[in-house]
Amino acid sequence: MDEDDVRRAIGLADSCELMAAAFAFPDAELAAALADGSFQSDALACLADAGAATATVDKAAAALSAFDGADVVGLADRMRKGHTILYLTPGADVPIWPYEASFRYTAEGHEGSPALFRSARTLDVERHMREAGVLPKTARKEPSDSVWNEFSFLSFLYGSLAAAEQEGRRDDAAVWSGRAVRFWDEHLGCWIPAFMGRTREEAFLQTYGVEYAALALMGELFLSVLDADIDQRKKRC
Repeated sequence: MDEDDVRRAIGLADSCELMAAAFAFPDAELAAALADGSFQSDALACLADAGAATATVDKAAAALSAFDGADVVGLADRMRKGHTILYLTPGADVPIWPYEASFRYTAEGHEGSPALFRSARTLDVERHMREAGVLPKTARKEPSDSVWNEFSFLSFLYGSLAAAEQEGRRDDAAVWSGRAVRFWDEHLGCWIPAFMGRTREEAFLQTYGVEYAALALMGELFLSVLDADIDQRKKRC
């Protein structure tokens, strides 16, 4: 067992889970964690464990400093309004689709409203999840290819990888590593970087939602670390 590899996998798993929480519909718990600094503390520790350079961790700290001392009630209210405006506006006029198939459909220049549940991309995300033995509890009510579901799934993959490495199950570790690489190549890596970029741009153009610009900047920094890890895993194959 390589302790550095295990720590990196755990750091990536925990970072993915934080990203899932950051972009799911915000609740009072998220607002409180951002306001009291516990979210920031966890995020920076996870980035460091994941192998991020000191400069990257410092940039993430600067981005998240926007939440320092925020009023919890006011922050929660603003973030709910911002999340709704940015990602959940009814119809085809939503500024940013938070679902992979819909986001990529729009980014590719297709006209009209995208299918939310039965698109080939959504079904393929579910195939990846089923093969790994998991599926979101909300799969029947909400598309499985949301930002938060895809990050949660990648967290599960890296967490399973870390457990296999800790227990010396090298063959299992290779399977989980391969699943993480394929899911990044076929899904998450194909749209999440662009999603973060669009969020950073659009958050300043709406009445509410500027908080998501800071979260998206942190997301971009984390994705650079995740992408580097995926690249290293490909080279080992």
